[in-house]
Amino acid sequence: MKYLNSTPKDRAFFATYAKLGKTIKSSGYAAQIVSALTEVSGIFAAALSVLYPILQELAIYPAAAVAIIGTAVLEIGLRVTIPQAVDAVLYKRWQGLHLAMSIAVFILGFVLLATSGILSYQNSKTVVDAVVVEPERDSLAIQGAQIDYNASQAKAAEAYRSDSTATAQRYQERLAAEQSAYAGKIGAAKRELSNVYNRERRTGQSFATAKDEARQKIANLEAEEATVIAGIKAEEGEALAALLAEHKAALAEIKTAYQEATASLEGEFQEAKGERAATVDGYGGGLAYFTVICLFIFLSAVILERIHAKGSGIEETVELAQHDISPPALTEAWAALTERVQVNLRQRIAAFAEKTPPPPLPPSPAELYDPTALANVEVRLQLEREEGEPVIQVRPKRRQIGFMRTDPERDLNSTRKKQDHEAATPPDALPEGADPETLAKLNTGQLKQRLKMYKKRLGSHTQKKLKAERKGDMPSDRTISAIQNNEQWVRLYEYLLNERLK
Repeated sequence: MKYLNSTPKDRAFFATYAKLGKTIKSSGYAAQIVSALTEVSGIFAAALSVLYPILQELAIYPAAAVAIIGTAVLEIGLRVTIPQAVDAVLYKRWQGLHLAMSIAVFILGFVLLATSGILSYQNSKTVVDAVVVEPERDSLAIQGAQIDYNASQAKAAEAYRSDSTATAQRYQERLAAEQSAYAGKIGAAKRELSNVYNRERRTGQSFATAKDEARQKIANLEAEEATVIAGIKAEEGEALAALLAEHKAALAEIKTAYQEATASLEGEFQEAKGERAATVDGYGGGLAYFTVICLFIFLSAVILERIHAKGSGIEETVELAQHDISPPALTEAWAALTERVQVNLRQRIAAFAEKTPPPPLPPSPAELYDPTALANVEVRLQLEREEGEPVIQVRPKRRQIGFMRTDPERDLNSTRKKQDHEAATPPDALPEGADPETLAKLNTGQLKQRLKMYKKRLGSHTQKKLKAERKGDMPSDRTISAIQNNEQWVRLYEYLLNERLK
């Protein structure tokens, strides 16, 4: 189907607005492209959200197909319905069936226009959001801060471990020296006490005061040792506590530095996100209003284009081709396929039927006799005779029964067969390849089967001849020869059956 435009009748009007019409038409197509780009993203996002739970990663492909088809339906529908709606107004198509078509076109065009505008307006931010680059965190800086933090922690832990070990070792050495010194003093005091006991045994005198003094001295030394050891341990604990406090303070300082570094990086990231959000809002809102302007441009372009065509006297005609009014190609393909299947199936059925022998003849009807009848009773009539005279016997005539009847009036099969073949005439000559001895050996059933076969062949070749004549062609010599040959065979078998059934 081709759409053809006639030459303008009002050339002055056409020339006046020709440049405007061409420019505004291009603007209308450009506006539709912008509208389509903003629509396709929204349809794609909606379809993807529905299909992703079902198809997972494969959902992107059907979602893209739905978006493209949906956008094409909207934009192509607008390109068709809006010009028709404008023409309905310009040409006053408000009567008869034109009224119904005009109302339908107005409703459909309004629905498509509203849908396109809403989708384009709402999806403008989505388009800008997809175009503007998403800010990313400085992963290298964050990783470097983490590495510095871990290294500082490890260094502080190593310093604390080294200082605490040295401090503990120093106090252990001091403690051992004090213990060794007091061990010597206490040992000397114990020897003095032992000397006092020895002197008592030698002299036999009592030195209780000396023993008490010696015991007190030992106790004083032990108490003094305990005091010194406790003091050393207390100093060790204070030194270790001071080291631990210093270590905790160092860790806190390291952590604070790390938090300040990461907070600075996060602040930069959030600031970049804020700037991107502001960009998306600003440009998205601007694109939304621009899509509305594009829709207005499209409407204006279509209206001006149709007014220019009407004012110029340009008439649109339609040129039909055969395929425009023929059934769809898929329908014809399906019909051809089913026809081929039907033909092949029926050919097989016909071939199978040709090989099927004819049914046998029905048997002759059986005779029924009444045993009480006296027709078949043998009657002996004996006359009074003298001795030596012959006896006269009277017998009724017996009717012949069975398969070898000779009464033509009661031979129903013979009568019917004679009627069926009474018109058979002997052939003028035997067909090519006929053998009289072989034909003589055939029984009635075989003769009927061959007669049926040659009749089918004769009908098939006759149909070929008629088909060629309908086309205006001459039948082939082979077809004519086959018809003549099969006619001879048909006449021959009809004659043989007629003779066989006489």
